[in-house]
Amino acid sequence: MDLTTIEIVRISVGLVILAYVGYCIINQKVWLRGPIGLFSKTYAWGAKEENPSVFMLHVIAGSAFGIWLVAMPFFF
Repeated sequence: MDLTTIEIVRISVGLVILAYVGYCIINQKVWLRGPIGLFSKTYAWGAKEENPSVFMLHVIAGSAFGIWLVAMPFFF
């Protein structure tokens, strides 16, 4: 099977996303904006206990998207 450059980049991006998800799970933290909301310019790590819904969103969506990026070149 020959992988194109685009497929290699997609696999690499998927592995980076999965590494971020693994880091979040191991350290029980998530990278988020400050307390002001979408227009906040403050970024920091937040604890899972303080941001449970954001943590779960990052873990579930990040895992699904990362696995999809890594697996798709091998299916088609």
